[in-house]
Amino acid sequence: MSSGFPTVIDLNVGGRHLTTSLSTLTKYPDSMLATMFSGRQPVTQDKDGRYFIDVDGDVFIHVLNFLRFGKMPPPKGASEVMEYAEYFGLQELKASVPEDFEQVLYGIWKKKLPDYQSQWEKVERQLGYLSTKYFYIHVAASSACRNFPKTKTLFLQAPGSRNTIYIEFLDIGKTYPTVLLNLLAHDLKRMNIFTDYCETECENCGCQAAMRFKIGR
Repeated sequence: MSSGFPTVIDLNVGGRHLTTSLSTLTKYPDSMLATMFSGRQPVTQDKDGRYFIDVDGDVFIHVLNFLRFGKMPPPKGASEVMEYAEYFGLQELKASVPEDFEQVLYGIWKKKLPDYQSQWEKVERQLGYLSTKYFYIHVAASSACRNFPKTKTLFLQAPGSRNTIYIEFLDIGKTYPTVLLNLLAHDLKRMNIFTDYCETECENCGCQAAMRFKIGR
């Protein structure tokens, strides 16, 4: 029986305009998307006739890519994609991810940084020199940007204390500082050290990131 929808669907997803096929949206018959675009319930249209879905379009595009290609979401924002999988009843997306999703992300991140082990060893060596409960790990492409955490965070550094681990990471690119920090956070948690604050992108060159950690709860 015809659903009454065209084969090509124009969407307004939280203000982002996307186009996909009806077969993509109805790929999994038990999902909310299939229900919406099967004619079983009314779907709101905007003034231009696009079908409106009231969620974040930047997250939803990863749901669409899963429906189209079986592609898993990138590490950044993956937890939000899993929330959307729950919301839209896409059990296939949820089932394709093992229960320990953090471990899956860890594996994805490590593939991006094949020399991660050497970076982790640098951090391990410097942990013994820390003198405070809170400390920073600061990643930059050169020592020239070492004042970055001081310029954008409340550094909370007592006079004479040492509470920053610096990692100089050449050819770092714009996304890799955050990837490295996420990997380090995963391994530090095993040592009872937890993420307390995260900040990304130097306002001058975009090459670096900083994360504050807390030893113990």
